Amino acid sequence: MVDLKGMSKHKKAEYIWDYYKLHIIGTLAAICIIFSIIHSQITKPDYVFNLTMISNISDTNKITNLESLLTNVVVKDGSTRKKARVSTMPIDISKNANLQTTSQYMQKLTAEVSVGELDVIILDKTMFESFAKQDMFLSLDNINELNLDSLKGEKVHAIGSDKKNDVYAIDAKDIVLLKKMGFDTKNKVIGIVRSTKQKYNSILVLKYLLNK
Repeated sequence: MVDLKGMSKHKKAEYIWDYYKLHIIGTLAAICIIFSIIHSQITKPDYVFNLTMISNISDTNKITNLESLLTNVVVKDGSTRKKARVSTMPIDISKNANLQTTSQYMQKLTAEVSVGELDVIILDKTMFESFAKQDMFLSLDNINELNLDSLKGEKVHAIGSDKKNDVYAIDAKDIVLLKKMGFDTKNKVIGIVRSTKQKYNSILVLKYLLNK
């Protein structure tokens, strides 16, 4: 049995390190992992709105700038964790589209819509008409907090599964803010996703973008 009492401090340290270094390293690693998890949870953004653009946009500076502007629209309590998120999906429905890539993004879009992760979408008119038939969008006619007459832009009607011809989107071609930032708005519409969990913020953003 080792007599630690008879050892010098230096010898004690060497002995403990030689025989327990794996335990010490393991404990320190576990502590670091725990602190890392706690820190990531504390600093993790709380996304309170999502704008998804069905477009092949790769300029991260444009996206970051738009996120900053929309965050100022939907976050009014001074919280630094709450943020608006802007995402893009390069879904191409043309004849020259890569079918595999298009299918993957279409599955992603469907999955995110089904769980209520998306709030407002800007997409091609043809694609919109197809999705409207599947009840992907809220009827803007039936939103009490939204005065359609006050919104700039051509109102886009569609027929949902209830066979009613309602306004489900607004033409995005004249959204000045997006055009100034270099986004292509030709033949695009903007609408609120039916499954949104952020209806109030979606209305705020719709008004902001169309009347800016």
